Amino acid sequence: MSLAALQHKVVTGLHRGGPAPCQLFADSRCEARFAVYRASYLANLTEALRDVYPVLDRLLGPDCFTGAARAYIAGHPSASGDLHDYGAAFAEFLGHLGPARGYAYLPDVARLEWLAHEAFHAAEAEPLALRRLGEIPPARYDTLRFRLHPSVRLLASAYPVQRIWQVNQPDHAGDPQVDLDAGGVRLAVYREGLLIALLPLSPGTYRLAEGCAGGADFAAACGQALEAEPELDPGEALYTLIHHKLLVDMNNEEEEGGIS
Repeated sequence: MSLAALQHKVVTGLHRGGPAPCQLFADSRCEARFAVYRASYLANLTEALRDVYPVLDRLLGPDCFTGAARAYIAGHPSASGDLHDYGAAFAEFLGHLGPARGYAYLPDVARLEWLAHEAFHAAEAEPLALRRLGEIPPARYDTLRFRLHPSVRLLASAYPVQRIWQVNQPDHAGDPQVDLDAGGVRLAVYREGLLIALLPLSPGTYRLAEGCAGGADFAAACGQALEAEPELDPGEALYTLIHHKLLVDMNNEEEEGGIS
């Protein structure tokens, strides 16, 4: 048996309950031992998902979450030795999971939790100081390109996922009710120290942040922002991003590095 065939057999046995590759081992207890390994493997991946998606675990309940996690694991083998990388496609998976289809907000809750997970493990960087803008000649503003902090993630949802997140935190002591008809939200998800912060953004400010994330210069990003929110003051929107330490650097198209 080739190495590739052996690996396929092992993976099939782990994820889909196929037979153990016992013909390779002179051990009559191979099947039992492989079952122990399979159970441990599935438990580790299930708990990894539970750690990333605690709000979903609470919304679904432990048993239902475990069932969803096992179904996900069966079709999404781990491709990394780092468990922090596992679970990126869980939101998309939930959107196609039969029992979850009656709860259309669940995939966006999962997206929020994954972005929070990424934000928590992102690199650190020094935030952009507001005073640095005053050092730039106004004629150069249009060509400036602002860079988001490595921990910043952006999420637009048609559901009140911020509220769902908040009322399902372990330390939440207020009103637990969520009005699913309250409307959607645009969020910047980022790390503050060792905590995750969720900042609601106006439509224009969100588009400005998207433009920065996509490498657009300030003029182009402002154009996109004003399309989304014609009454937006781009200067105030930029101030919001700087004030909340969502930006870390700026340069223009003629420069390789940041402006100092």
